[in-house]
Amino acid sequence: MTEEPSSRSRALTIEISPRRNEAIKPAELIQVSGHHELTLNARRAITILWHHAHQQGVREGRDYSIEIDDLKPDGHKGYEMVEEAIEALMRTILTLRLPDGRTRRVQFLGGNDLDDPDRPAGVLTYSFDKRLVAVLQDSTIWGKIAIPILMAFSSKYAVSLYENLAQLANLSKKTFQEYSLDEFRSLLGVPPGRYKTFGELNKHVLKPAVQEINAIAPFGVSVLPVKQGKRVASIKVGWWQKDSEALEAADAELNRSKVGRRARLSGTVEHVAEPLPSANRLVRNSLLRWPNPDSPKTS
Repeated sequence: MTEEPSSRSRALTIEISPRRNEAIKPAELIQVSGHHELTLNARRAITILWHHAHQQGVREGRDYSIEIDDLKPDGHKGYEMVEEAIEALMRTILTLRLPDGRTRRVQFLGGNDLDDPDRPAGVLTYSFDKRLVAVLQDSTIWGKIAIPILMAFSSKYAVSLYENLAQLANLSKKTFQEYSLDEFRSLLGVPPGRYKTFGELNKHVLKPAVQEINAIAPFGVSVLPVKQGKRVASIKVGWWQKDSEALEAADAELNRSKVGRRARLSGTVEHVAEPLPSANRLVRNSLLRWPNPDSPKTS
């Protein structure tokens, strides 16, 4: 369970006024499982739909509205990807983690007028599952999600990792969190059976996600595999606030074209590293470099 800063004073998430380009997203919607089949656009849509509902006032039985263009990825003119995301969110059952440790399974998106021929052009009306609304009305822990950063990601795993870190990055007394490998895969929404080895997970999931977050987010992240014997048993995730120079660089990258971003980032410092060697290995290595002067010499 995530530590709750005392500065939040148990204020309800829905009572906080969000800024236009900054979502105040409840932890219960961040710490979800069951989202492994959702695409990049569908994962972003969860935050965007919540953000617009939050601005309009969340309560049971209420309908919310949003300009469909707000759900479209940059550079896409058609609505096909939006329709796919909305339909996926209607089918997907999310498992929420509640503050008391219990879980609740909910359908994120309820009824909407996506296929209604009489709806105003370019506007979507939607609703939430009443069980989800009940959870969100009691939420007291949240993360601040910058909408421009969210929409700039090209990796769905970067979205999930960024949102989880946005909830943690401002903690003053905590700078890392350790997860079991299974917990971390669930947190990122990696499909069961996909990327079975850590090498595959590192290459296809962790490296791209860490690289993007470090490039455009206001905080940095490191991911360290922790081994038991030869097996990776857990993942240690660390974070830090960027200084003014790093923030300027992140803002500059955010405002550049997405085209070529991966190529630009390919030369950055690697943040996924092997665990530090054990004390015994350090001793053995030092003996190899500096032999005992009293040991017999061989001719």
